[in-house]
Amino acid sequence: MKIFKRLISVLLVLPVFACITPVSAGVKGDMNGDGKLLISDARVVLKIAAGQKTPTVSQKTSADMDGDGKITVKDAQAVLKLCADLDPEDYLGKVAQITPYKKHSSSAKAKFCRVTSYCGETLPDTYTADKSSPFFTPLPEGTYDYVTSGPVRDAESGKDFYYLKSGRRVYGHEVTVFTGYQMPYNKIELKNTVKYDDTSTSIYLALDWRVPFLASVKPQEYVTGYNDRPYNIKDGKFTGSYMDITFHYTTSAFGNISFPESDVIKNCVWFKNADSKTATLRIYFKNAGDFYGYTAYYNENNYLVISFKEPVTTLKGRVIEIDPGHGGNQPGAGSGTGVYEKDITYKIALQLKTYLEKAGATVIFSRNNSSSVPEIEERRLNTIEKNPDMLISIHLDASSAKSVSGSSVYYYKSYSGPLAYAISTSLPTAVKNGTGHSMPDRGAHFYPFCVTRVENCPAVLVECGFITNSGDFKMQNSASGQKYIAKGIYDGIVKYMTA
Repeated sequence: MKIFKRLISVLLVLPVFACITPVSAGVKGDMNGDGKLLISDARVVLKIAAGQKTPTVSQKTSADMDGDGKITVKDAQAVLKLCADLDPEDYLGKVAQITPYKKHSSSAKAKFCRVTSYCGETLPDTYTADKSSPFFTPLPEGTYDYVTSGPVRDAESGKDFYYLKSGRRVYGHEVTVFTGYQMPYNKIELKNTVKYDDTSTSIYLALDWRVPFLASVKPQEYVTGYNDRPYNIKDGKFTGSYMDITFHYTTSAFGNISFPESDVIKNCVWFKNADSKTATLRIYFKNAGDFYGYTAYYNENNYLVISFKEPVTTLKGRVIEIDPGHGGNQPGAGSGTGVYEKDITYKIALQLKTYLEKAGATVIFSRNNSSSVPEIEERRLNTIEKNPDMLISIHLDASSAKSVSGSSVYYYKSYSGPLAYAISTSLPTAVKNGTGHSMPDRGAHFYPFCVTRVENCPAVLVECGFITNSGDFKMQNSASGQKYIAKGIYDGIVKYMTA
């Protein structure tokens, strides 16, 4: 069924004239006998396979590509490969792009940076400190921007930042800075859409040069929450009905495509601002609140590919990443008895893995139980590269006040909020029902934990009680407690998916 859906999507978006292969008369795959293999021939085979067309005698012979006496989706795939011999992502050909390294119409020089990280994080330009905001989205590797100042060092974190003309900051270690030629204004064309199985819909954009962009999901009402933290979603509800992708230094943007196979995207429209020299692609969702993250990257043919996750309604076939907090030489919080956070979080992660795999999910870990573990920033990048359907980071809380008890869940992006709220209510209930230990629900809140600062999937950090509280710790350090903590997280995931 997945193959069938993917092939339909490919045949819908590929133009008929895109791929032509001369053939001899009577060669299999040539459905109209014109001596050419075309996308239209593959469409005919697919219609026959789907029972939408009755083949002629000659078509029966021609369409049976593998000679098994049946006409199936595999036969249509074989025709498509013969006529194109291309991956659907590649059929458009390579996009010619300009760069600041080469002289253009102007000989004027300017200071530039190029993103060298797989996904370079951006931050507000109103700070020098290491402070992020969910409204400043990362830039894919290869993006260029003008540098206005820097490097500026943040004394607290020891990190260097560069300030950019587009109105944001980047980490110095995620870019290369150089002097190049002033760039002309950018032009963008929306070229194509492809749905891959039941997991994602991708759009393809041709850019003159790799300008920075800003992506934001709207509308969403925010409130100030626990400890005066901003960006908490109101009433725990994500209400986004569209996403704006605003491209800087752009004066021309055009192209329109349809999304017949997508379950997440309805349509899109361009908005251009002549004063700010920006162009915004507004992408409308089919249903408000049905948004599960996106991934942006430049493929080998220089197209900007933006891939959106399809609605996540079942664990079967989904990839879930579990991040057992701390590890190796980073023990995390301690109980005062020689037991540390890293030891317990890994055991909880193993229990959660069992629940998820029984439901048909594929589980990946951010670390193993060895002495060497990735740094927290590397974990963030790994999550982006692995592109799971969901990230669960497991931690234990700590406080100087030994009486403080309870669990809490944290999120960064607005569309991660409902997952956080679902887990926050399910976790104490499961622990109480399974162990008898009463652990207060301290709620779901916004917080810019590094590991949750990802765009491509709902991501939350779960604080599974206080290791510094004797009651919480006794439960956390028991096999029964670890099992029911995992059960509570699992119940929250299921509640989120079926809401």
